[in-house]
Amino acid sequence: MTELTVDAESVAGLLFAMTRVSGVMLGAPQFARRLPIPGRVAMATTLGLFLAVPLPAASMGFGSLISGVTVNMVVGLMLGFASTLIFQMFIVAGGLLDLSSGLGVSAIFDPQAGRSSTVFERTFDLTAMTMFFILGGPHLLVAGISGSLAVVPLAEAPQFSDGIADLVLDTTARFFVAGIEIAAPALAALFLTEIVFGVAARMLPDANIFLLGLPARVLVAIIGASVVLLTFPTYVTGGLSEMQDTLENLLRMM
Repeated sequence: MTELTVDAESVAGLLFAMTRVSGVMLGAPQFARRLPIPGRVAMATTLGLFLAVPLPAASMGFGSLISGVTVNMVVGLMLGFASTLIFQMFIVAGGLLDLSSGLGVSAIFDPQAGRSSTVFERTFDLTAMTMFFILGGPHLLVAGISGSLAVVPLAEAPQFSDGIADLVLDTTARFFVAGIEIAAPALAALFLTEIVFGVAARMLPDANIFLLGLPARVLVAIIGASVVLLTFPTYVTGGLSEMQDTLENLLRMM
């Protein structure tokens, strides 16, 4: 019969591992908010069991435990933030398309995101999330959490490099620029539509061009969004590669 022995060092290691996984989920609300609370607890516990290692006896003091929980939470939050940047470019693209098409006024509260979301913004976000799971994004995220244990063990504090702030800023800027590039075809079509209706308004001043332009802009936006959605597999694949590089660079700076 196998005997299961539970000691204080193993329990503390499990606590630290669960704290790091919980930090990742808090730093990446796109993942955490789509899971109910029991699912989040189950995920943190399951991954914590596989990642936990017994802590050395020197780390079992009360002060060491408090600092260890804090450090692992901070490391998890940074990893979660880095992994969630991939979705920001799709949210930016959807927001720009909603603003240009006039659908920005249709914003409603999204309980999963914890904020107001517009039509195309939510559509792009959910589509990107689906492709993220299909293309193996969660495996990459778990691999990043596991790799962080080799760089920053559970009972040790990270040594942050001076370039970590520049890395985060540059990565954030690249994803925002990518969001504009994703929406560029639809935005160009809407811009041409505005030019056509502007010329028509000058040539036919008695016609109610504004009334005709509203449904036309929505129709062009829907067609443009359909074209943009066809490019999502390419952008999600590139985003996953960028996410892996960002996690690796972030871990090297700890």
